[in-house]
Amino acid sequence: MSKQQGPLDLAELRGSVAVVTGAGNNGIGWGIAVHAARELGMQVAIIDLHAHLAAAAAERLQALCPDVQILGLGCDVTDPGALAQTRDTIVHTFAGRIGALFANAGVIFNHTIMKSTPQEWQTTLNVNILGVVNTLQAFTPQMQAHREASVICTTASVGGLVRGDGGGASYQASKHAVVALTESFSFELARRHPQIRVHVLCPCIVRSGLMVTSQTNAKAHSGDLDPEEINPFQPGEEMIYAMTPERHAQQVFDLIAKGDFYMITDNVRPYVDHDHPFDGLGIVRERLDNLLDLQLDNADAFESGPHGSPTSILKGPMFEQVKAARQADQGDAS
Repeated sequence: MSKQQGPLDLAELRGSVAVVTGAGNNGIGWGIAVHAARELGMQVAIIDLHAHLAAAAAERLQALCPDVQILGLGCDVTDPGALAQTRDTIVHTFAGRIGALFANAGVIFNHTIMKSTPQEWQTTLNVNILGVVNTLQAFTPQMQAHREASVICTTASVGGLVRGDGGGASYQASKHAVVALTESFSFELARRHPQIRVHVLCPCIVRSGLMVTSQTNAKAHSGDLDPEEINPFQPGEEMIYAMTPERHAQQVFDLIAKGDFYMITDNVRPYVDHDHPFDGLGIVRERLDNLLDLQLDNADAFESGPHGSPTSILKGPMFEQVKAARQADQGDAS
């Protein structure tokens, strides 16, 4: 095993700068930013599409972690020039080196192929794929200049490892691409820059507003909503089996320390308080079996899923529990 993909003592990151895109709206990026600052003593640059959300998140994090330096910046990751300016601001603001880069910004439009629009596809591919590439190209040279251990992590999804499902085709296609490009990037850096650990994050279910914020940002882009009127997402109680962003971040950094490249962050203890996992790895194995057999098993298309619609993905222990609870509620109602 090369040093690049081996275990890492997270103490080596203390005092360095963590750059996190898509971190201003109380989702996965926010959790990572909180953990980096509070648990590892890292300085943090929060990047979000909307400057006022990034600034507000930075203010909240600074209140939680007054002893580390926090910066919030607005930046569109689909714009290489804007990312270059953001990088320069970060380099000139912080005294320390960039120790961790989380290319986390993303969008989702949960539609089938026949019901999706060209604009949804364009936005998804631009943000989820080119946004990651642009982020890597902007910040990696700064990290290559240092010999100390550092981390680069892209955010894909468990949807980037499992088979295509009946909904969210553009999202899953983009996340498969993120997995592949991160594999390529790891290979590119392995020999000349083994001090940079590369990981692809494949979350299962995390409490975030990705669907809501994707629609909101689309309205702002089309001029139907003033971006300044967009408020931070506040999760409700409907995501009862999801990980909180903060506990999810604990799993992220545990897997970085362990040295896993494919970081499937499943809904398991101690990161949740229940025993109903998503079973991401099990569903990945189903896809692998299909590949080895050179066949595609569509049996799930003929079965009703936990939400009523057929699905080949949302069917593990977590969703069976959701289905059972829903059936029990319906029984009580009758």
